Amino acid sequence: KYNAGTNTVTFELVAGPFLWNGYGNGGATLSVPPKANVVMNFVNKDGTPHSAEIISGQGPIPNAAGDPAIPRAYTIKALEGLPQEGTDVMQFTMPESGTFRIFCGVPGHGLSGMWIWMKVDPKAKAPGFGPTKA
Repeated sequence: KYNAGTNTVTFELVAGPFLWNGYGNGGATLSVPPKANVVMNFVNKDGTPHSAEIISGQGPIPNAAGDPAIPRAYTIKALEGLPQEGTDVMQFTMPESGTFRIFCGVPGHGLSGMWIWMKVDPKAKAPGFGPTKA
C-alpha cells in the first residue's frame, strides 16, 4: 500500500517457512521511493521463531542480528525471534539511496537463505515487490 501524499509505504512482511512472502536467498526485491516512510507489518506464519532486520546489502550474510543498517529497522526479539503468529511493526525512514537486505536475525536463519532485497529506487513513483531481476 502506498500513500503518495505522505510518501508512506505499508508492507506486510510474512515469515515462514524460512522465506519472506514466499521468497528466499535474495529471490525477491521490495523497491521503495527515496526517503519513503516505511511501515512494515511483520507476522510469523511459521512454527519456528523468526525476526526481521534491515541490514546492509553489501558484504557477507551475517550469522545473526546485529546493528540494523537503518535506525529502528528491526523487530523485537531480533535474536530469539517471535513465535508462530507473533507480530511486530517496524517503522523507519529509508535513506535517499541504497541497497539493503530484509534478513531474519535468528542465528543461522539468514545464512540458511532467509533474506530478500530492499532497494531505494530513485525513479520509483510507488513501491514495488516481486521476483528479483538479474
